[in-house]
Amino acid sequence: MKKRLFAFVLAALLSLSALCPAQAYRTGGPDTSSLAMSISHAAYIDSSGALWTWGRNYYGELGNGSQENSSLPVKVMDNVASVSVSEGVTAAVQQDGSLWMWGSNYHGQLGNGGKGDLNIHGTGFDYQSDHYIQTTPVKVMENVASVQTSLTVTAAIKTDGSLWLWGGNQYGCIGNSDAGDRTDRYHYIYQTRPAHIMDGVASVIISEDASAVAAIKSDGSLWMWGCNQFGQLGNGGAANAQYKMEDVDEPIPYQNTPVKIMENVSAASIGANHAAAVKRDGSLWLWGSNYYGQLGNGSTESSTVPIKVMDGAASVCLGWSSSAAVKTDGSVWTWGRNDYGQLGSGSTTSVHTPVQILTGAASAACDRNYFTALKTDGSLWTWGWNYNGQLGSGTLENLLKPVKVLEDVSAVAGSQTSMAALKSDGTLWTWGDNYYGQLGGSGKSSPVPVQRLTGAESPQPSVLPFTDVHPNDWFYSGVLHAYQTGMMNGDGSPSRFNPGGLTTRAMLVTILYRLEGQPETDAPPFSDVPAGQWFSAPVAWAASRQIVNGTAPGLFLPNGSITRQDFAAILCRYAASKGLDVSAQADLSAFPDASDAAPYARDALEWAVSAGLLNGSGGRLDPSGPASRAQSAAILSRFHQLVNNM
Repeated sequence: MKKRLFAFVLAALLSLSALCPAQAYRTGGPDTSSLAMSISHAAYIDSSGALWTWGRNYYGELGNGSQENSSLPVKVMDNVASVSVSEGVTAAVQQDGSLWMWGSNYHGQLGNGGKGDLNIHGTGFDYQSDHYIQTTPVKVMENVASVQTSLTVTAAIKTDGSLWLWGGNQYGCIGNSDAGDRTDRYHYIYQTRPAHIMDGVASVIISEDASAVAAIKSDGSLWMWGCNQFGQLGNGGAANAQYKMEDVDEPIPYQNTPVKIMENVSAASIGANHAAAVKRDGSLWLWGSNYYGQLGNGSTESSTVPIKVMDGAASVCLGWSSSAAVKTDGSVWTWGRNDYGQLGSGSTTSVHTPVQILTGAASAACDRNYFTALKTDGSLWTWGWNYNGQLGSGTLENLLKPVKVLEDVSAVAGSQTSMAALKSDGTLWTWGDNYYGQLGGSGKSSPVPVQRLTGAESPQPSVLPFTDVHPNDWFYSGVLHAYQTGMMNGDGSPSRFNPGGLTTRAMLVTILYRLEGQPETDAPPFSDVPAGQWFSAPVAWAASRQIVNGTAPGLFLPNGSITRQDFAAILCRYAASKGLDVSAQADLSAFPDASDAAPYARDALEWAVSAGLLNGSGGRLDPSGPASRAQSAAILSRFHQLVNNM
């Protein structure tokens, strides 16, 4: 099961809702936000309407035409009104109502017929067949009011109130009677273009694994469809279809068309196996699995129909097997599973009825096993599971009680491992895991909030002097870092970087020599490196440290272009010479050409991939391919940040 996203914003109710996973919230309900974060990348709309993305880019989710990760923001498009992200996918609604999407299209979740500008052929992670990705934005539809991405499904509400869904249709979660326009070898059905589901919709909710969906109409009626294995649809356990899994005796019941559950609903949430709704009169109702007491009715008996739990509720959010509600008086109540302290009650004991843990809250949100609350005074509070430091408390210890981590917060976005917040003064703060650069800056992961932007400024990086390097280029952030640190300069002209030019062996060694402070050395040991050349001292230094060995006895070939595997080998030896741990090894089997790597370079390539220095080129490792200056800048930028933060 994939990891879920959440975010919330302190302000007024807007039209699109997605609480599991969720993207953005305002007091009393959700909002499509200017700030969004997935497990591996993030997006931000600045005050001018420009959309910026950063983090992992394996599926083209940054939208800049490449697969290169970027720890610095990359500008994607202008005139953007809202953005939504999920793992590997980004969607943006422009101010004219047009919807644009990019990233992974394996499930048809981009809505453009299942195609893309690159087919990575199942080389990534868990996919084994054709896998199209879109590395630049593609227009999907017009007149869109709001959009919500999820693990495999995308939902959009048009300005006329019509609801449209597309993507993977397992368990009938598209709601179109199991229809689709593509079927894979496992007989899964995919709807790769938007399908009209219903009219008069005010908000839509998608479950964590995109197996169940709910829609609240403008008349207050709640409709649900999808997986009903635990009675989470609230319709008495009824279903009109079944899914038979291999080696499982009992088929899984599901509903492939919307069915009305209740009236007068103002908000709803879907957990991993239970669901909840707040009625307009403030009454809170829950149904589905109750193994940990997550229904809050004092028992552990599951229910396939809604059960009333409390009055005076304003909103509700559900974790895996835990629940939380904010009452109209601002008090926060939790109940259900508590093994990580996610109830905030001070213990790890599960409880079967609501327990009050906070006051003065405007809203609350949840991930699998932790909760957050934004108070009316703008303070952000977190508690529960904290393995990646995503709670921002300064430690990696689970928090059994709510802890204040930031003040003057106006918006928060997050995933299971990382979080981001905008303060009222316009500053952007991030914390948690930074493996892909999803915190928006260089450096290690951080268990405390770190400021990334100041004031209301956009993330536009400093202007470079090179006329052939532009902010939208995938390599811009790498060139910027390499230039600002003095590692790389112009190529033959102060105004030309020559990103497509090749990097020579002498160039790479000279760059590392500069990083080392240009120490004194003896004469170079290679016959093709005479004394007095610009690269003589760097090569002599590298040879003395056994960072380079030459290409043949007595030869270095300083003007030869350096291959990607030699690049990795030299960086690995340099890192080891500085006492850094280079033992980490990545599985290279995801790259179809991994077997082409030379035996002497394989360990170095495994280390470089595991350290995030090499991400592949077009889905391939290309070990013997020459490294361009653009690729070199990107790799060296990542390496420099890695070394400085060890």
